[in-house]
Amino acid sequence: MQKTSRPQQRPQDTSLIRLFIGIAPDADTQHFLDGICCEAGQRGLPKKVRWISHTNRHLTLAFLGETDPDHLETIEQSLAGIASGSPPLCGKIVSAHPFPRARAAMFAAELLPSPALTRLHRACQALMHAIGKAPERKTFRPHFTLARSRSGFSRPAPIPADFTCILDNLTLYQSLLAPEGSQYRSLLTLPLCGAENSEADSQA
Repeated sequence: MQKTSRPQQRPQDTSLIRLFIGIAPDADTQHFLDGICCEAGQRGLPKKVRWISHTNRHLTLAFLGETDPDHLETIEQSLAGIASGSPPLCGKIVSAHPFPRARAAMFAAELLPSPALTRLHRACQALMHAIGKAPERKTFRPHFTLARSRSGFSRPAPIPADFTCILDNLTLYQSLLAPEGSQYRSLLTLPLCGAENSEADSQA
């Protein structure tokens, strides 16, 4: 089971910090995504492509945005409750393509939505009310971003995939601006350790 990890100290800056909640991919998923990136490169991509590093790859569950550091304790406690009540999940990557639409600035590996993953997404969005934030209303489309390009992706054609990945953690990230693009720092990682509830999945 993945161990809980967190930094030695919280950020001491009193200014707002940019946060989001996601799932960090495991080693097998990283290896599969590396293969997708390799195939995409062979099919032809824009000249200026910024590949997403292993440490920056994630599946976003909820975007918190600019947040007062005073809310960190509330967020962490809420995430601990969600993680302890949520079992590890399986997700199915079915395609890699420009995201969220053709000729978009991102290239991503998209997963099929599932009842269990949707419940986890909604639980993470719900905690936003505790810190006075309204969740985003856009449709949840789980994905791992693999590359970005300011000129947009017109190629390659969608790459079909059939890979089942393990989604077994909740990670709170801080987004840090950098010249080469945003870098994501993990502030807290919690294992999903709830009991399986197959009946709930079948009725969802």
